Amino acid sequence: MNLAKSIYWALILFLFLGTISCQSGPKKKETKKSTQNFPPDLAFYHPTHIKYAKGFDIKILDNGLKELIVWDPWNEGKIFQKYYLKNRGENTNVQVPTDGLLVEVPVRSIAALSSTQIGILKFLNVQDRIVAVSLNDRIYDEDLNKKAQEGIIQAVGHAETLNFEKIVDLDPELVMVAGFMNITDSETKLMNAGLPVAYNIEWMETSPLARAEWAKFIAAFFNKEAEAEKLFIALEQRYNDLKKLVEHVESKPSILSGYNFKGTWYMPGGQSYLAQFLRDGKADYCWFSDSTSGSMPLSFEVVFDKQSEADIWFGPGQCRTLEDMNGLDSRYSLFKSYKNGQVYCYTKRMKESGANDWYELGVMQPDVVFKDVIKILHPELLPNYELHYYQQLK
Repeated sequence: MNLAKSIYWALILFLFLGTISCQSGPKKKETKKSTQNFPPDLAFYHPTHIKYAKGFDIKILDNGLKELIVWDPWNEGKIFQKYYLKNRGENTNVQVPTDGLLVEVPVRSIAALSSTQIGILKFLNVQDRIVAVSLNDRIYDEDLNKKAQEGIIQAVGHAETLNFEKIVDLDPELVMVAGFMNITDSETKLMNAGLPVAYNIEWMETSPLARAEWAKFIAAFFNKEAEAEKLFIALEQRYNDLKKLVEHVESKPSILSGYNFKGTWYMPGGQSYLAQFLRDGKADYCWFSDSTSGSMPLSFEVVFDKQSEADIWFGPGQCRTLEDMNGLDSRYSLFKSYKNGQVYCYTKRMKESGANDWYELGVMQPDVVFKDVIKILHPELLPNYELHYYQQLK
């Protein structure tokens, strides 16, 4: 039996004895900076099983710490950042390796600096730990938006616009950012100031379930691995049930996607997030054979030549009407999908402020997004379903 398992069973005995000999009396209120001893959380020792995501690994070490690795998606085999998680309230006098950041968990406050992180924190039911966001007018969730307007949740910017002094003053136990190719100077300053920065690079995953599985990464900072596993299994089942629904369809409508921006048409690559929805939904997308996981920069002429007769158009920016599209580029009206009114965009749940639930909760509801895609591609399969994230532009 390794040390981690020994600790696990010792803690069970400790908590059992504590419950039969507990004393009555008022409990001290827990505060963020309290120095009192907290009973260790047994949930810390729940193992994490990763099935789809490629960007992170989690394992419990023999010394009782948990090692959490974020892999560098731009340099295969290299580590972007490493963390050593220590179970709060557990007296371990282990030597913490110097090649990673130490984080005591569960964290009690977090600065969540991307919309997707807010959605994952809601999925795990720990959104009450949010003390800072990037932009307070881009929060879709009503309760969190109200807290932001009341100043309970602070706006601190992100990347180059990050308000270093403000976030240091707030002193969250974890700052979570959407990692890009390099660690920024602002993020380095935060780490030097003693604030752990967690890099959530879920957006580089190429499948809907892989992106959603990053909930397990965030769960590790809250000792919520067991809950994350249970929720993810149910989500995975719903998604796979929908795949079975379209398994035998014969009609495969042709698809156009993306839009022209400043002379370049950014088309989802063949291994991208959207392409996987289209592949699973039995669509005909002429770029499936492409190996790009992000967007492909194409010219308007190439797109028109290859896809002017596409049946359906997905995601032309954040447009809400066909007139919006025509105002951006009058040439859009030359496409068959535009002429036939078969244009769909993920703006149904978007506020006037620009806050869009697609970015906030969409990643954690791939089954709902997939249901939208199926309804658009094969409406006869879901005759009574109403689109949730997408809307047909009128």
